[in-house]
Formats: sequence, C-alpha cells, structure tokens
Amino acid sequence: MKHSASKFIAVVILMLCASIAAIGQTPITSVQFELPAFNYDVLYLADFIDVGTQKLASNIPDFSGSIIPLPSGSQGQIYITAKASIQLQGDPAPIELIRVATRLFRLGPGARTFSARDLAKGSTSDIQVDDPQTVEDRSQRDRLEKYGERFPTAPVGQYVLDIEARSGTTVLGRIRKTIRIRNASPDEVVVTLLDPQPGAVISSIAPTFSWSSPNPKIKLSVYEKLPVHQTPQEATTGIPYLAVELNGLSTLTYPANAPRRLEQNRTYVWFVETEVTTNRGPVRRRSELNVFRIQLSNPQQQAVEQLFNGLGSSAQGTYATLQGIGWLPSGEISLDGKRLTRDELAGLITKTAGQSIQFKVRVENVAR
Repeated sequence: MKHSASKFIAVVILMLCASIAAIGQTPITSVQFELPAFNYDVLYLADFIDVGTQKLASNIPDFSGSIIPLPSGSQGQIYITAKASIQLQGDPAPIELIRVATRLFRLGPGARTFSARDLAKGSTSDIQVDDPQTVEDRSQRDRLEKYGERFPTAPVGQYVLDIEARSGTTVLGRIRKTIRIRNASPDEVVVTLLDPQPGAVISSIAPTFSWSSPNPKIKLSVYEKLPVHQTPQEATTGIPYLAVELNGLSTLTYPANAPRRLEQNRTYVWFVETEVTTNRGPVRRRSELNVFRIQLSNPQQQAVEQLFNGLGSSAQGTYATLQGIGWLPSGEISLDGKRLTRDELAGLITKTAGQSIQFKVRVENVAR
C-alpha cells in the first residue's frame, strides 16, 4: 500500500480535526467542544481514507461534532490548532506524528456543527485546513508503512489528540481525546471456556461458569441439549435456559432467579460471546460450545467411570466422548452374563490392574 504512513497520518488528522471548530461578536471568551466518542476496538482505515485520492474521505457515516461559543450568543473569528501522537503497543512513550491548523473562520452566535465533509482537504466549507506539518520520525514512519502494506486496520496502540481553539495567541478552549485501539482484527479476539469442561458431570444444579475474554463485555448463554439434538450447535437453536449480559466478570454461578432452573439427569450446552466494537459496527465473537451434565448422585455412573478409568487412556477418552454427547449409564453391568454389583466390579478392576488382560466393552444406548 503506497503512502501508508500518510494514510495513518490522515486518519489521525480527521480524528483531530473532529475537534476542529470554535469561536466569535459579544466577543467569545471561551469555547466548548463536543466530539464523537471514537470508542473502537478495531478501526478500518479505508472508511476514513479515499484510497484513490489519498485524502480523507468526505463522507463518513455517524461522524459529526460541534463547537459551542461562550458566553451564549457570542461570536468572532477563531482558528484551531491540533497535534496527534501515537504510542503503539510496546512503545515506552507517545511519539508526536503531526500538527495541523485551520485558517480563521467565524463562529457564532450559535453552536457550529461539522462533519467529515467540512474537514476534508479541499472542502468548500468556511473551515479550511492548512497542509499538515508532519513531525519527522523516520523509524516510526517506517513501522507504519510496513504495517499498512499488510493490514487494512490501524495498529494496536493509543492515539492521543490535543486540540486548541485560539484567537490570536489566546487559547479559548482545549480538549484531549485518547483513542485506544485494542485489536488489529475482530478475528484475533478469542474467548476461552475454562469450566465446566467438555463432558463434565456436575453434582449441583447451580454450577459455576468461568471463562477468559480479552474484552470485558460478554454474554453467557446456557441451552438444554435434548436427545433429538445431534450436535451441540443444534441445541443452541432452542430457547435458552440462561442468557445474561455481563461486564468485567470472568465467573458466574448459575443464578437462583434465572428464568429456568437446571435439572438433574439433563445435559446442557454453554458458551460465551463478546462484542468487538469497530467503526463498521459491532462484531460478535463466540467461544467453543461445551457440553456438561447435571448428575447429583449416580452410583451406577461412578462404577462405569471407574471401569473406564481402569482400562487406560483410550477407554478414558471414549468415556469422555460418551459423556460429551449426553450419554448416561443405566441398567445392569454384567460379566459373562452374570450381573455384577458395584463392589464386585471394583474388586474385578483391582484384581486385573497391571495384568495384560484384554477387555471388550459394549455400550448399549436406549433412548429415554
């Protein structure tokens, strides 16, 4: 991508200039800025830059701001100065990249609103932006150029905009805007489920869920997995048992006041979603789907689990898979046609432990 460093500078100018405007006949003694939030995790550069002309885009949706002269009804000639600094991830301190200034323009007697069209170079608006004064930092510019050749988004880091409204040498108002870009792409945001693990058997109808998410806002969802559901994904097409929005938490115990209560001998699917904020709208990122079962007390299951655990890692993996699909042991355990009690099974496992004996285990699944 040619002139990628200048594109980064242009984006910063737009954000800075988003504050450009300010003052004017009672006369103006101060100004107040009202600017967009610029609250983005990811920023797509193409939406701020006309790639063909290498200039700021003149039509950016939802981009507007205002300058309010004080006292109310005052007016006069003012101009704006602004500077932009960037501190990329890992940098010890911010580095100033660019300074810009407008020519004199009239503000007042009321507030002045402006959009990206007013701030684009060559605008027909009465707010005219002079050519930017770049601050030469060759190493930083090289880094930005290389990054811009590979990615369509702004690099992770902190962008600081300092804006002042002036009349002559008098500062009428100032504002500092800090924009934190946390992700280079929505795809890099990964949410990980910690507990319950896949195939877990929980001995409580109020399990505790825990997860890891790089973004603080998440949505936790729990669905029942019925016998008719072939996959966990199918289960999530039904009505959720729990769907709760959380902020800043990484653990939650199933609430007693949830719309639906969990029940024993039932299988459930849970997952977590987070929202990545971009200038193109929010993007949802979902974790994997974990299946768990509520089983308060089941001696039969404990005996079967003990059997599989005694048969080595391959059998343990098979049993975990069966649990993951919601299989629950029932009926009788027999050996050569003879019914075994739990104690007899435990004795058999102990007796054969460490011996080179081959077992054949058959699992019969009868739909409930």
